[in-house]
Amino acid sequence: MSGQAARLAFTLAEVLVTLGIIGVVAAMTMPALIQNHREKVTVTRLKKAYSVLSQAYVSASSENLDIKEWGLDKEFSTDGAQAIADKLLPYLKLNKDCGFEKGCFPANVVYTYLDGSGWYNLDSSGSRAYRAILSDGTLIAIESFGTYGKIFVDVNGFKGPNQDGRDLFSFKLKTEGVIPFGTQTDTLTPFGKNEGYTAWVIYNENMDYLRCPDKLGWDKAKSCKG
Repeated sequence: MSGQAARLAFTLAEVLVTLGIIGVVAAMTMPALIQNHREKVTVTRLKKAYSVLSQAYVSASSENLDIKEWGLDKEFSTDGAQAIADKLLPYLKLNKDCGFEKGCFPANVVYTYLDGSGWYNLDSSGSRAYRAILSDGTLIAIESFGTYGKIFVDVNGFKGPNQDGRDLFSFKLKTEGVIPFGTQTDTLTPFGKNEGYTAWVIYNENMDYLRCPDKLGWDKAKSCKG
């Protein structure tokens, strides 16, 4: 080996140090990249579910636009949930129709809020929620609240984390259409509170509330960067 070639070659120690640095950088950046990809997938799936439900609701409402006349009955009523399902499901492509039986949501799983507190076992909700699985694997549960309907959507099927604001989101069915929870005018479930994340994800196309919640708001920044 000539003197010039020897000067240009790397020693084994230098190669190992370089590989070590690359490994450290990869270990630091890969989790963030993976999380960012997962969130983008969630945004895409939620927007698709919103579109599918909205189109089905428009079709189901073509004869009677006032959902309050669908026979919703009282809050959490079996008859009300059944009435909504009878109207809506013919316009949805289903993989499975569980009705009020188990099998369309993860068994023995209690969905939690973002703070980790327990919330709702949708698989064991009995006659309160009508449950089904869409053709793309999205899980839905339909409830009646007397004057409006409600739909829970688990965008990644039976996979975890089974948490509100991460893979479970909520919509209202009202006369004006399918309304995501947590809109700017939603005073009952505002953004930042339990179930109040659906509108944020759809309209702002991010889940930055998982990282900088205090910075965000409809009258504040719309992302951690903005």
